[in-house]
Parts: sequence; C-alpha cells; structure tokens
Amino acid sequence: MIIIFRENFKKILISLITNPILILLYWAFCYELSSLCMYGRMNNNMYIFFLCLLLIICIVLFTIFKVTKNKHYKYSKTIRFKYIFIVIILTITLFYGVKIYKSSVNYGGKLSWVIERLKSERKVKFENNNIYEDGVGGIFEDINKKYKLPKELYMSDNFSLKFEPDGTITSFETFIYGKDDKGKEKSYLISYDKNKSKDITLILNGYANPKYDYDKLLNPLIETVKVIPVKETVDKWNQDSYGLVYYGKRNWGYNSDGIININEKGELSGIEQTDSKIVGYTVSLFTPGNEGITPARYNLVNNSSWSKSCLLPQPEDYEQESRGVDKSKEQFYLTKEVGYKVNLVDKALGSSFYSLSKTTDSGKIWEVINEDPFNGTIGSVGGIKFINDKIGFIITIRPSGTEGSLYRTDDGGLSFKPVEYPIQEVTLDNGGVIKPFDMPGIPYDKDGVLYMSIGQGPDGDYKGNMEALYKSKNQGETWEFVNLH
Repeated sequence: MIIIFRENFKKILISLITNPILILLYWAFCYELSSLCMYGRMNNNMYIFFLCLLLIICIVLFTIFKVTKNKHYKYSKTIRFKYIFIVIILTITLFYGVKIYKSSVNYGGKLSWVIERLKSERKVKFENNNIYEDGVGGIFEDINKKYKLPKELYMSDNFSLKFEPDGTITSFETFIYGKDDKGKEKSYLISYDKNKSKDITLILNGYANPKYDYDKLLNPLIETVKVIPVKETVDKWNQDSYGLVYYGKRNWGYNSDGIININEKGELSGIEQTDSKIVGYTVSLFTPGNEGITPARYNLVNNSSWSKSCLLPQPEDYEQESRGVDKSKEQFYLTKEVGYKVNLVDKALGSSFYSLSKTTDSGKIWEVINEDPFNGTIGSVGGIKFINDKIGFIITIRPSGTEGSLYRTDDGGLSFKPVEYPIQEVTLDNGGVIKPFDMPGIPYDKDGVLYMSIGQGPDGDYKGNMEALYKSKNQGETWEFVNLH
C-alpha cells in the first residue's frame, strides 16, 4: 500500500491542490482557526472548525483512494491553473499564518493567554481541605510541598475563602508575593473551586505590583486562624455555607461591632467601649448573602511585632468603599450598600486580566461573581456602571490605549457580551473614508433612553474632539447612530 502511495504521490498531491472545493474548505478552516486563536470559542466557531477539518480529511482520503485504484488516472488541469491554485493556497496560508502568529505573542489574542497559562499555570493536590482541622495554613503547606514559598509573604489585595458546615473548603483565592532565599521576587495567584477541580490552581510570577506593605502581611492570617474557634462560631449561625475574609491590618475606628480579641491560648475578650481607634490584623467570619448576622471579627493578641503595632494602616480601598465615595474607573456603587469592583488579577506587558466583585454591605466584604468579565479579552479598564441590579456596562481599553470596547451584562454581572453598534464612517476633504470613532464612553440615561458617546481616542484628530452619539431604547442591547457632536 505504501509503495502504491509513493508511486502516485505526485498525482494525489496535484489532484488535491487543484480541487476548488478543498481550497474553499481550507480557507474556511484557516479563517476559523485564526478566529479561535484570536477570540477563543465564540459564535459556534469551534463546530465550524471541526466540520471543515472533517470534510478536508474525507476529501483527502477519497482522493487517495480514487487515484491509487485508477492506474490510468490523469489530472486535467493545465500547468497555469496548477500554479494559480498553488499561489492561492500559499496566500491563504501566509495571511492567516500571520494573524495566528500575532494572536500568540504580546497578549495579542486568546492564544497568547493560553500559551502564557501553559507556561505559568500549575496544579497542586489539595489535601488539607478542612478549615476546622487544618486552618488556612494547610493550604500553604500543600503548596509548599511542591513549590517552596518565600518565608515572608504579602497579599496584593485580600484573602477570601468559603466553606461548608462540616468545615470542607469549597473555594478560596488570593494573590501573594515575596522574595525567596536568593532575594528573587516571586508571586503566586492562588485559587480553588471545588466545583471545577480537586486541585489548587497556581499562576506563577504574574504582575503583583509589589509594595511590601507591612499592613498586608499574610502570616497574621495563618496564626489567627490557628487559635480562633471557627466551628464554634459558625455553628451558632446554622447556615448552609460560611465565609472567611482577611484584608490585612484594618482600622475599625471606634466601631466595636463584632470585634473579638483572642490570645494564643484561644481565650476571648470582647471590646465594649474604647477611647482609641480599633486597629488589628482582622480575620472575619461571616455568612455569605445574610446581612442580618454580624460577622465575627477576630484580632489575635500575642507577642509578635505585627500584633503589638498600634500604627494605623495606610488608607485602603475598602475604607473608601465602606463610605461609598470611591469614584475610580474600576468601581461603581449602585446604592449605598451595593457596589461592583473590577479587580486586577494578572498583568504583563501592558495587558491586564480582571475579575468582577460585588458587595452588598458598603464594601466591607467583596465576593467575586465573575472570574473573567471580558471573556478573555485583555486591556485596562476605562469605566464601569450599572443602571440597575441586572443591566451594567464595562469599558475596556486595548494595551495600545488608542481604542476601546464596551461590554454589557443583563444578569447582574454573571456574564458579559461585547456591545455592537453601527460604525460611523466620515469622508475627508481628499475623498478618503476613515472610521475614527473607536473609544466608547459609559452609557447614561436620559428620559428612559440610554445615550453613549464614542470618541476618537488619543490617536484621533478628526475635527478636534468630535464624537459620535448613539442611543438605545432597549437598555443597551442595540444601538443606533444619532449625530456627530
């Protein structure tokens, strides 16, 4: 069979490259492949990709069978046609090959993120998965078995964890960093979701914006959880699930609600009245979604330097959040209590990866509700706004900073889709046509109609700061052009 194939190889090859149906399928295959590499799975491109691949294989096998069985087989195309087909195939290959390459480097597409994940993502077997028996220190013990962690670790933001009434940990996440024995900086994005995997997921050496802030030490969390009566505390609440959150050193002001001092022997002491601000590395136990139960906020009192320190922590986001006054582009409060925040999860080469959190208690506790609101798309955040508890918008800006995209949710932030709108073209004095409006603004409501201005970005210079105005009568689901202004 192999000998027959070799004898007919030239006939088979020419028959294939001069088959117009095969070339058409090859074009569709390359198009869908480049789409997958750039955007990931969307609009059934995965199914079309595999359908094209299956049809190509069938045509190849059929051609091989036909040529090898027919000893007198002759191809009818002229030499000129053969070269035309070869040029077409090479053009398709080169064009989409370049697009695929661009999507694989410099965070230019989904493929680059997949490659980066393969390079930096690691799995660790989660054995110490009961908070009653292992505390949170067991998490880092499991990680340390496979990857040696720095002795002194700091958090980029916070540590949050959820567990069941029997103590089984169901999820947690944090972003920590530190320096190893050789003084080399290490960072670890750590996450776990029982419903998705039995293993802990680590993203190694992502961008942590290291500040080595003493207020963000991780060790107080581990030491405090060792001595606090977690089971006894949550058993009183009789709920289906419980949470633990740690922001590092916190300033509670004069509010002693839920504050409990505990020493290394596990002896408790509440705070009834105080003339000074309450400061400590607080570990809070709470019931997710139940605001009627006051969280138990434990401060460990021992002889460590961090416990003795009475210095007030530096102003943090959660302090601004609790007052509802943070007006940054990455945060929005729908009401005094309900707010949404876009969190930086990873960063490299000017590109960022975000998650979305929600608070229902004025920023005291934040819960991640969407691990990837941009559906794999990368860039910085240009703004966030919710018009009600279901409809919301987030603007992303590409790493170049010259254009942006608008994303919309209609389920309270659980999922987002890119907003599509008719692109407005303008004609220049020389007759050329351009599309300068590529930087969406946050939609705003006026008399029940949503309006959105789309600017030109920093690279646009069409008639100064001219913008395109759009409106939507169905809460941002579809948009129509209004005018230039």
